[in-house]
Amino acid sequence: MTTPSSFHESLPTEPKKPCRVTVTAPGWQGAQAAAIAAGCSSISDMLEKLGRGELAIITSDAIELDPVSDFATKRPVDSVSQPVQPTPQHGHHHVLPISSENGAKEIENGTTVEARQTKEQLLRLALIKLLVTGTCAAIIIGSLLYIADRIITMTSDIFGDREQAYLESTTTPATGDIIAGYTVSDEYGIRPIHPVTGELNVPHNGVDLAMNVGTPIHAVGEPGDTVTVKCWWDVDGGGWVVDQTAQSYPGYTFQSLHMSENGCRQGKAKAGEVVAYSGNSGLGTGAHYDFRVKIDGSYVPPATIYLESAVTGEPPKDS
Repeated sequence: MTTPSSFHESLPTEPKKPCRVTVTAPGWQGAQAAAIAAGCSSISDMLEKLGRGELAIITSDAIELDPVSDFATKRPVDSVSQPVQPTPQHGHHHVLPISSENGAKEIENGTTVEARQTKEQLLRLALIKLLVTGTCAAIIIGSLLYIADRIITMTSDIFGDREQAYLESTTTPATGDIIAGYTVSDEYGIRPIHPVTGELNVPHNGVDLAMNVGTPIHAVGEPGDTVTVKCWWDVDGGGWVVDQTAQSYPGYTFQSLHMSENGCRQGKAKAGEVVAYSGNSGLGTGAHYDFRVKIDGSYVPPATIYLESAVTGEPPKDS
C-alpha cells in the first residue's frame, strides 16, 4: 500500500474487471448436487430460495439419517439405474412411508413398486443432509450472507426513518450496469471473498465503475449549490478519499475512494465543477472509481442519480 509520503502520481492501468470468485471443483460439484437434490434448477436458484427462507442450511458434518422402516432395511435393494430426481423444496426432509400398514409391498396399476425407490429416497436424503456441508456449506453460506445483506439493508429496522425514506426512493446500480458510459464492476453489498485480501464476507459500501486513471469527478449538488470538499488519506485501503457535502443535501456525504493525489480541490466549489480525478491509490485490483453515500454518518446503497452526477457534472436527476 502506498502512503502519502511515498505517493506518486498513478499510472494508467487496465480498468477494473468484474470480480470473480474461485472455488474448488469438489465444492462446486457438491453445490450443484445439493441444488438438484433440493429440487432447484441451479445453484443461483437454490441461493435465492435460501435467501427467501424457502430452504434451510444444515451446517453439521455429522448429521445422522432419519430412521428407516423395517421394510426398507430388510428388503434387498437393487442398484440405482436412473438419476436421482428432484425432491420437494422443504427445509427439512424425512423418509416418506414406502410400505402399507401390514408391511406388504405397494402396488401401482397392478405392478410391484421396485425396492429401487427406497434407495433413491435414501440417496436424495443423503444429498440434502450430507452434501451441504464442509466446503460446499462454506460457499453457500457465504453467498447466502450476501443475499441476506441485500435483503436486510432494505428493512426499516436497520436504518432510521430518514435513511429508510431514501432507500424506498432509491435505485442502486448492479454489477454489469452502464452508468454514464462506464461499466459497474462491483456493486454495493457483502462480498463473499474480498478480491485483494481474501477475507470472507467483507462489506463493500460503494459502487465501483471500471474507469481509467485521470477521469474528472465533479461536485454533486443542485444548480448553484456550494459544495465543501475534503481530501484525505485512508490507511485502511481506500487510498486518497474525497468527501463532498452540498447545501441541498444536509447530512449527506458523497464519497470517492482510490483517487489521484494530484488535482484534488479541497475547500469550496460549485455544483458541477471538477473537484478531483480518479486514480488507483490504496487497495484494488485495477484502476476504478469507488463511489459511496453516507446519511448522518451511515453508509447507504449509493443512488444511481448521485453517481451519474459525480461522473457527468449534471445535477442529480430524479428517476
